[in-house]
Amino acid sequence: MADGGIYEAMSDAADRFFGWAQSNPKFGLLLVAALLALWLTGLLRRWKWACHWQFGGKLWFFDDCSPETRRLIQIALVGVALAACLTMFFVWK
Repeated sequence: MADGGIYEAMSDAADRFFGWAQSNPKFGLLLVAALLALWLTGLLRRWKWACHWQFGGKLWFFDDCSPETRRLIQIALVGVALAACLTMFFVWK
């Protein structure tokens, strides 16, 4: 198979996938829920990549908080986002 054939095959596969994703947007919520669940698991298990605070470790609103308080705030926010995402998935008609 020539390089052009590989490119066309990958392009056709991507077109089919994105066509399916556009016709079934509800399942995008499952992907988002899976990513949020992975992040929440990382926060609960104190994995470094999950607990790392954004913005270079500083966020003006939470500057005075301890790292454990920041982690608890992240757990609450990610938990609420996960619950909202799953609620949207199950309520969507």
